[in-house]
Amino acid sequence: MKQSLLLLLGMTCLQSCSPKENAPQTPLPIEYESCCGVQPVNFQLGKHSIYVPNVFTPNNDGVNDYFYPFVSSGIGEVQGFTIFSAEGDTVLFQRPTLVYNDLENYAWNGYRNNGSTFSTRYRGRFKYGMRIVSKDGLLRFVEGEACSVLCEPGTTELKEKKSCFFPSQAGKNDKMGLLDSSLTSKEKKCIN
Repeated sequence: MKQSLLLLLGMTCLQSCSPKENAPQTPLPIEYESCCGVQPVNFQLGKHSIYVPNVFTPNNDGVNDYFYPFVSSGIGEVQGFTIFSAEGDTVLFQRPTLVYNDLENYAWNGYRNNGSTFSTRYRGRFKYGMRIVSKDGLLRFVEGEACSVLCEPGTTELKEKKSCFFPSQAGKNDKMGLLDSSLTSKEKKCIN
């Protein structure tokens, strides 16, 4: 009897007294599982380029808060900038034209209109579409998918995906309108 009790106590201590090696991490929320890497992020229109990030984090921290295309200097206008639900059956955001010097009002901040004065933030995959017009008269319809990632438990798992590209990774100067993967996401809170 004593041996059985000692054996039982010993097994219990092995399970509860040994240090936890790897505490389980919060799993990636299902809304984010199909984020990153499915769709292209760089598009061409003649010799002009368009970069559309495939993830943004609208949490008002000043980093990657707005979703919009980044274009090279030869692009004249972005028309019909529209964001749809993942199923494509609901318009979440729409602007007839994108005004780059007023992105606060023309780029998408991740909010969806619920039909009242109250709006909620959209989370997960969404679809987008727009017409790109170059200064030399070329036209291209650009469409794809991206994700709105809210800073919540499990979203740090997205850091393992090498195909998540953020607004902060838009190229500058001679790389304008292109993804510059040498730049970091600059995310410190959501996806670190």
